[in-house]
Amino acid sequence: MNDEIDAVDKPPIWEAFCTALGAEYREATEIVGASGLVHPIQALGIDETKNRLIVVSGDYNPRIAAMLRVDIQQTLPNMRVLVARPMALDLAHTARKAFFLPNGSLDAAKLVSVASLNSSPGTEEAMKEQLVGVFGEPASKMWRNAQRSTLPTSNHMFNLIEQFQALDWDNMFSGDETSDLSQLFINVLTQFSMTDTLAADREHGICPVPTYELSESDWDLFGTTKNIEEVQSRLKDLQIYQYFFPPADSLALGLIDRGTTNQTAIGTGFDLTAAQGHEVSKNSILEETLGINEMMEALKSKGYIMEGEFTMELTEEGKTVRKTVNIRPSEGLIARISKIVSLKMDLNLKDILGSKGQ
Repeated sequence: MNDEIDAVDKPPIWEAFCTALGAEYREATEIVGASGLVHPIQALGIDETKNRLIVVSGDYNPRIAAMLRVDIQQTLPNMRVLVARPMALDLAHTARKAFFLPNGSLDAAKLVSVASLNSSPGTEEAMKEQLVGVFGEPASKMWRNAQRSTLPTSNHMFNLIEQFQALDWDNMFSGDETSDLSQLFINVLTQFSMTDTLAADREHGICPVPTYELSESDWDLFGTTKNIEEVQSRLKDLQIYQYFFPPADSLALGLIDRGTTNQTAIGTGFDLTAAQGHEVSKNSILEETLGINEMMEALKSKGYIMEGEFTMELTEEGKTVRKTVNIRPSEGLIARISKIVSLKMDLNLKDILGSKGQ
């Protein structure tokens, strides 16, 4: 395969993406919300059977993308709006791949190679060759994925600026080593290695789509709608599919992990999940169960949760299961639903206390 492929030479991935999620793909570049604001988007997916609209946002900021969902939802009250936000560049991801060994320590050989970089390589091609020569496949993959992204260049730039702004620069410049550029570079890399770039998307309740994780074969797979089952399988591997079709047992564990600790509240969480447009699907770690009560008993008997005097909580095994998914895109659903459940429980408690005081 030719490494010099431009984005325009690759088919867009969003038709396969929407089709794999059970929605009809509609090509679109903008959508108008109830506020009258025009929002940039990459695509729309319409699922008329479930009254569900999937919006692939073109915004560079997760908070803006979350506001887009509310704005569009007010425009289409009979549809349930879900938002996915693609990200083509993640400096933290690239830094971990390029500069850190599997055990989490810095690769000293790579740091030495950085000193050989020419600060003025001349042409864009020379810069690319230089980066790939020093940083290897992670830099090459970052470059290719950025080229293939249909997001505008301004989106990439604003995204990178926000990633740099998230670093603790005051701490990096507060020590006696600030005059040592190599140490400063190491400090930047270390901070990037601990940065979770997808966290803001998840906490705002939207589904990040890390296209920077896609491989060569992924781009080929997503470039056609011929192998939708394979696309679905890959979306499951990336923990994207589960945002739209959350497994029931994973949803329960996630709600408990985030503080929804009684069965009534968990039932409310399941109802809200369906009402928000997420289709609760088959269990991922348990055999199929008939309902929430039976599922909760199965989670207890399998050692994933334990029941205290008034609440339920995760066991160590349950926490281990959660560690593999709570940093992935599907967690955006858990974050949003748990916050809504918490708000509803607080409001109900205030109503009860208020009525008793009258």
